[in-house]
Order: sequence, then C-alpha cells, then structure tokens
Amino acid sequence: MAAPGSFASTSFLTNLFVPFFLLILSRASLVTSLKGVDLENPVVDVTPYPLPVSDQSSIHDPKPLSSCERVQVSGLSRLKLGSYASSFRVTLVPSTVIPERLHSKILVCFHRNASLGLCQCEKDEWKAIQKEGIWNYVMSPYEERYIDVKYVGKVSGPVSVAVVEDFQGWRLFFLASGFVLLLLAPIVSSWVFFLL
Repeated sequence: MAAPGSFASTSFLTNLFVPFFLLILSRASLVTSLKGVDLENPVVDVTPYPLPVSDQSSIHDPKPLSSCERVQVSGLSRLKLGSYASSFRVTLVPSTVIPERLHSKILVCFHRNASLGLCQCEKDEWKAIQKEGIWNYVMSPYEERYIDVKYVGKVSGPVSVAVVEDFQGWRLFFLASGFVLLLLAPIVSSWVFFLL
C-alpha cells in the first residue's frame, strides 16, 4: 500500500508537468503551421485568409478587416559568427494581380511576439505598403521575427515575402578599429594631451 505522501507528490507533479507539456505541444503546432522564410527558403508566397467576425472585433483598428496571415522570419544561430557583419533585408511585395491602387490597403506589422494573436498589433505598429509597391525592413541575422499581413477591405491575391543576407563591410572596419584602439590604449593614455 502506497503512503499518502507519495500519492500527493505524484499528483502534484502530474498537475505541474501536464500543463507544461500541453503548452509545449500547442506552441510546436503553432510554429509548424506558420509559413516561414530563412536563408534556406528565402521566398514564400502567402495569401491572407478571412478571419471570423468575432476575431475582427478585437483588432486594434477601426477599419474593417477582411483577411490576415502571419509569416515567420527565422534568423541564424548565434554560433555562426561569419554573419556578424551581415544583416537581413526582409521585403514584402504584392502580387501583380493586386491593383496598385489597393496597395495602401495592405498593412504590415513586423514584431517579435510569437504569443501575440493573429493581427493583434497595436494601431501605430501597422505600416502600409508604399507607392513603390514594396515594404522592406532590415533586421539582425540572429533574430526571429514575425510579419503579420492584413488586407483592409476587398483586397485579394498573394504577397511574396523574401529574405536576403546583406554583407556590411563597415562593421568589420569598426570592429578592427576598436581592437586597434584597445591595443593602443596604454600608449595613448600616457600622451601629454591626456594627462592635462
């Protein structure tokens, strides 16, 4: 016969770990259901889909929402130091089937919050597609971000999301300059100019 204390501890552990594992499983299913871009899969086409009316009422935007979609932008491992001097340029381009006059009705929210509900960004975080018909953003190659795309009104058709790694040599120049200054610091600090 088991002691009453062992049953209580088993029950406690079950109540503690079961919700934890359910949370992990639900997060894994959310992540796998998202379309994503990274350097191995640099371009993805997505078509925002209509949200239920109940979800649209909670959106932080007075305009009527017709469709929404989310794309995950995955960065590199921080162990890949070769990309230190690089950045990721993320672009979003509407399909040619979407007339240019409707580009201003395509809104983009670029954020880090994976737990944020679909298209639940604050009103001032939404940016419209510019007249050039393109939206872009520069981010660190080691970040993970999310793009929420929403169509306001009667807009239909896909958008292309792409990521490209841009090498920025000036970062290496400043890194080398910093090392040189660090090595010269004992000599420079003894100069008369710095002793005054």
